[in-house]
Amino acid sequence: MTNQGTKQWRRVCARSKKWRENNDCTVKALAIATNSTYEKAHGALALRGRSFRKGISMHEVWKALGDLGFKAETVFKRSEIELSDKGFLFDGMFNHDDRIEKVKKYRRSRWAKGKTIKSVAGYLPQRGVFLIETRAHVLCVRAGQVHDWTDGRRHRITQVHRIIRGDK
Repeated sequence: MTNQGTKQWRRVCARSKKWRENNDCTVKALAIATNSTYEKAHGALALRGRSFRKGISMHEVWKALGDLGFKAETVFKRSEIELSDKGFLFDGMFNHDDRIEKVKKYRRSRWAKGKTIKSVAGYLPQRGVFLIETRAHVLCVRAGQVHDWTDGRRHRITQVHRIIRGDK
C-alpha cells in the first residue's frame, strides 16, 4: 500500500483533520470497522469518556462498539501465548504436558508467523473485519486490507479481534 492509504482511510483522515483531532486511532479504526462516519464513531467514544485529542482504554472501546450494534471476538492474544510458553496456564496452574501442547498448537497455527502489521494481512481471512492492537495503537483490517498509516510496518501485534454484528 502506498502512503496515501485506502479510500476509507483517506476519508476518516480528512474528517479527523477537519476536527483538528489527534490521538484518535481508536476513532478511525472504529469508524472503518463499523462502516460508519468518523463523527458517529467519535460521538460513541465521547459518550464512553474519550476526551478531545486524547486516547481511550480498550475496555471503553468495546462498550462503544456495543453501542454501535457490534461485538468483538478475540482471535489472538499474545500475552496468553507468552504465558503458556513460560509454563503457566490461563488459570494460573502449572501443567507441563498441557503447556507443551498449547505451545505446539500455537506454533502450527497461522499466528505463529503473522506477528507484525506488515505480515498480518496474509494470515487473516479475505472476508471479515478485524481490529488489531499493538502496544499503543489500534487499526482496522477490512476485507484483507490494512486501513492505517502503519500498513507495511513492523509493529508487533498484541491482540486481534474479529468484529461481528451484535444482536439488536
